[in-house]
Amino acid sequence: MFQLHPFLVQPTFRNRVWGGKKLGPWVSRVTITSDHFAMKRTAGRVGEAWLLSDLPATVLDGRSPVITREVGVDSLHDLMANPPTRRALMGRATPAGTEGSPLFPLLLKLLDAGQNLSLQVHPDPTFAMRNPSALVKNEMWLVLEADPGAVIYRGIHPTVTREECKRHIEQNTLLSVMVTEPAHAGDCFWLPAGICHALGEGLLVAEVQTPSDTTFRVWDWGRSDPARSLDIESAMECMLLGDEQNLATLDRPHTPNVVRTDAIAIEGLVRSEWFDVERWIIHPGTSLQHSGIGVPVIWTILEGEFEMGPSATRLLRGATLVLPAHHSGLEGRTGPSGAEILVTTLEDPAKSNRQFGGLRLA
Repeated sequence: MFQLHPFLVQPTFRNRVWGGKKLGPWVSRVTITSDHFAMKRTAGRVGEAWLLSDLPATVLDGRSPVITREVGVDSLHDLMANPPTRRALMGRATPAGTEGSPLFPLLLKLLDAGQNLSLQVHPDPTFAMRNPSALVKNEMWLVLEADPGAVIYRGIHPTVTREECKRHIEQNTLLSVMVTEPAHAGDCFWLPAGICHALGEGLLVAEVQTPSDTTFRVWDWGRSDPARSLDIESAMECMLLGDEQNLATLDRPHTPNVVRTDAIAIEGLVRSEWFDVERWIIHPGTSLQHSGIGVPVIWTILEGEFEMGPSATRLLRGATLVLPAHHSGLEGRTGPSGAEILVTTLEDPAKSNRQFGGLRLA
């Protein structure tokens, strides 16, 4: 069977009116020690770092460049467009997009909220069936940094009816009926399609989501920006209200499921029908091995460093490594300060055991 080497992808950065200063330490330094890595800098307020993306061609810079080019391609999308490399990359996982234009079914970001983001809704499956250009967007946030008193807005009070919701939108009072939740570093929030939500000021989060860049804004804190139009009609088509939001089921238990050994702690964050997400906290000098598990696994370095391969390439904070479904094997070691890694595993239709994302301690 054709195999791929594990490979790194290059982030792209986006200005946002709400962008803050917390991304500075991530965008101002090279995230791997490699001469051919060219950090793409953006002038102005950087609000988002897209760590891994493969979106339709209509989305500017929506396809992640590949840094390590052993297979002779320039982007993640090139791997998806070529059947042999797509099979090696995806294995049993199901691509997004259309049969003629398959896309990698995951989008990873860092979001830096210097100001509140808009109250917004993402397309649900029913809306997407009626509007093929609007892809379903389910997402999770892992809070990396939080100012004191920072909050997120997630859901509308269940007693609010659809007619009352429309009236609040018309009267610019929707915020008064939003559910507000405190946010601290380490908190994880699940945001399925159809839930009205906003990321609050003073938060830096890692976002794992299905591959969609469609957002319907219903209120934008009084900002009047022609580039950030409201789309209330579409939002109301998608928006879940009342008990259909299932707000009580969105959070993991307050005592998360953590597996510990002498070398590593593995914390389960999200398990969904699209992806599983874990956080690995690995002790200094720990040797790791990984082999293909039949579906892709993505490592994003959150803290510390990881040296991989015979050349001891050092992955630092912000580096994103793709481990294909069928790959040639990975060996490496954490640095002197250890490493914290966000690990995302794509859904496996065969429902095989994906525990710990194929990790082995050497």
